[in-house]
Amino acid sequence: MVVQTVTSAEHEQMVARIVAGGLRTPQELPSAETFRAMRDAEESSPLTPVDGFALAMTEADGVPLLCATPEDHVPVRTVVYFHGGGYLWMTPHTYVPVLVAVSRVTGARAVGVHYRRAPEHPFPAAVEDAVTAYRWLLRQGTAPDSIAFVGDSAGGGLVLAALVALRDQGVELPAAAVCFSPWTDLAVSGPSAETADDPVVSGNALRMMARAYLAGSDPRSPLASPLYADLTGLPPLQIQVGSRESLLDDARRLADRGRQAGVAVTYIEHPGVIHMWIVFGPEIPESEAAFSLLGGFVAAHLRAGGPGPG
Repeated sequence: MVVQTVTSAEHEQMVARIVAGGLRTPQELPSAETFRAMRDAEESSPLTPVDGFALAMTEADGVPLLCATPEDHVPVRTVVYFHGGGYLWMTPHTYVPVLVAVSRVTGARAVGVHYRRAPEHPFPAAVEDAVTAYRWLLRQGTAPDSIAFVGDSAGGGLVLAALVALRDQGVELPAAAVCFSPWTDLAVSGPSAETADDPVVSGNALRMMARAYLAGSDPRSPLASPLYADLTGLPPLQIQVGSRESLLDDARRLADRGRQAGVAVTYIEHPGVIHMWIVFGPEIPESEAAFSLLGGFVAAHLRAGGPGPG
């Protein structure tokens, strides 16, 4: 499915800000000192209040979670959100606007998982934390058919890796999953990684982040690169991606692989839209459209089950 729109003025202004601000992902890992300063800044960022939402931290067997819960009703569904950042950057704190937007369109509580990140904690630490967080939610009484996994970029890949790991462990899976611009191939073999006019991330930057995350592991390991996994038995999957992205071919190939495995795949391509648009501009028309599509998908696949405590 291709969304038949042209990019908005707001989208193009966002792109101009990204370019002017030099926000493209570096092609080499920063020095240890610079990286530590970046990590410290992320960890010390304040939790900005949002009218109408309760923001609270909790822990799932040692994995920090940030819960965004609407205050005008008791949510009966849960969206577990895995943030992007190449497995190196970002936290649920930096994703509060996204968590709130997801909660608004779904009526669910949005639970951001603060999984361990590379290079201090390489693969498979992030997958382990994703699995731990979900298992904890189940023990708290959250029904699997009231849960959806959602993530973007590396977090989109983590959605799939967690689903594959849970399936292989015999755990009942969430009712649905949504991936924005999923990074599914850490071998970086998709042509769009080299050809896309992507102001956010290049093929070389993807390779840098893959090296840091994998720390010598096979880039085609199914839990690192779900493009190479057996996807049989996964829940209905919505994939959204921009046509201007380096990860466009990761998304297209994932959709094909999912369908071949019998997964109910909904594939949506946004013409002219850049990587991580919902993160850089959660309020722009393209993001509002993407969130609306997510909301409809979640409503169609999740039952109204109690979220349990936490």
